[in-house]
Amino acid sequence: MDGLLIDSERIIMQGCIEAAKQIGITYTQTEYVELIGRVWSDSTRIMTQQLGGETNFNHVLQGLNTYLDLRNHVFPLKTGAQALLHHYQANGVICSVASSSPMQHITHRLTHTGVLDYFSHLTSGQEVARGKPNPDIYLRAVEKLGLKVSECIAFEDSELGAQAAIAAGLRVVVVPDLKQPSDFVKNNSHMVIESLHHWLATL
Repeated sequence: MDGLLIDSERIIMQGCIEAAKQIGITYTQTEYVELIGRVWSDSTRIMTQQLGGETNFNHVLQGLNTYLDLRNHVFPLKTGAQALLHHYQANGVICSVASSSPMQHITHRLTHTGVLDYFSHLTSGQEVARGKPNPDIYLRAVEKLGLKVSECIAFEDSELGAQAAIAAGLRVVVVPDLKQPSDFVKNNSHMVIESLHHWLATL
């Protein structure tokens, strides 16, 4: 969801950078990218280490929430997302979300961007024991759909997410957001494209 359907990662990253700056810490894009695709518990642990402890982490989280509150937590859709979802709905293709984010974030962001009704199922990282890059979240999402892995295709923006989809045995279309995929992901993906508009043009 984040970074693929919804252009949220850049805004959240900037909020973290600004919040860290307020307490005298230089936080970088390189550090933030390490969090992308991870479940909340893993992101919290890593970011706490990056920031030098729990006190700093809590200050940055509070600053981030203030930063997001000023923007009403509403993020724009990524290029091509609405058009692709409309195409799939019109052609009877079932769509589902498998996101590491907490379920309340998933429903909030999809609702406020007006695309929640395009999805038959939602799967959160809270529902599985192991987060991305493990395949658990994708296997759970496919199970909810009542389909075989071979009948599905995954769209991913992050390295860890793509690794998870590959490990689940899914064909993966990668649409990079803040970081280009590794050679492993490139070599094991169905396609790497610039935006969802480019995928729609192939249909």
